[in-house]
Amino acid sequence: MTVGVVNDFTSSPDQLLDTVLQYRANGGTNYTAAIQQAQAVIEQNWSTERTPVVIFLSDGECSISDVTVQDLCRSAVRLGKPLSFHAVSFGPDSRSASLRRMAQIALDVQNNAPRDTLAPAAATVLSTYAQALDSVQLAETFLGIAESLRKPRGSLLR
Repeated sequence: MTVGVVNDFTSSPDQLLDTVLQYRANGGTNYTAAIQQAQAVIEQNWSTERTPVVIFLSDGECSISDVTVQDLCRSAVRLGKPLSFHAVSFGPDSRSASLRRMAQIALDVQNNAPRDTLAPAAATVLSTYAQALDSVQLAETFLGIAESLRKPRGSLLR
């Protein structure tokens, strides 16, 4: 398991994208381990000053229990802010059901979390699912997510 970027407040979206794109898949996808690692990183680096963000990229060839994703999302709510979760499928749509489900669970928890009355509604970055069939679409997807996070700056994890 590799954590690529944590709490990087100085890099531009393009620099963050370049960092993330250096990593290569090596098989053995384990969504549960990845989500548990993301939860640990969020908890260890928690700050009430920023929204927790996870960008989860996979080819979709794995499954995960709803409870694992719910635990991640509820942990962020318990700490004070709902998680903004972005699932990105890199490959055929036929293998993306688990990624779609992860994004939907995160969105459900996010929508049911208590609203921060001090934060403007526009500051909320809703959880999403996206599909990228090639490296150009992948770069566009990451840049779109980065742009949505421009004001409430987050961390990118791999």
